Amino acid sequence: MKLVTVLRMGGEMGDKYVPGRCNIGLRGRVMRASTGAIVIGVALWAGLSGLTGGLAGLRLVLMLPFYVGLLAVLEAGMSFCVLHASRGTYDFHEKTGPVGRSASREIVLVEKWKKMDRRKARIMHLDALAGSILLTMVLFLF
Repeated sequence: MKLVTVLRMGGEMGDKYVPGRCNIGLRGRVMRASTGAIVIGVALWAGLSGLTGGLAGLRLVLMLPFYVGLLAVLEAGMSFCVLHASRGTYDFHEKTGPVGRSASREIVLVEKWKKMDRRKARIMHLDALAGSILLTMVLFLF
């Protein structure tokens, strides 16, 4: 489900795990969207404000924060966390804050579903990588 659809529905998606499609809830999507936007914004600011100095090659280092930020935004838009996919879990009521474990995390029990989740995660990693390369190259040429 795309972010546009979520917004049309008023942010409501069912708290139901769907293999290869949905493994986080509204709280997780909001945390990832805000984190991703901030990371991308800071990386853009660093690249455009001259913090990289006269060395255009130093801008290439910004590919990492672009990748992290784009992956977080993709996770928010697709309601799918790649870390949960790698662990074989899902969580619709994640704790706020970086410390501690969520008591609502569930384990995916069906092996076929875990494979579907891992496949989706690989595709999302490739999408974020392609986007970060594109943003870095545009910034490099700027």
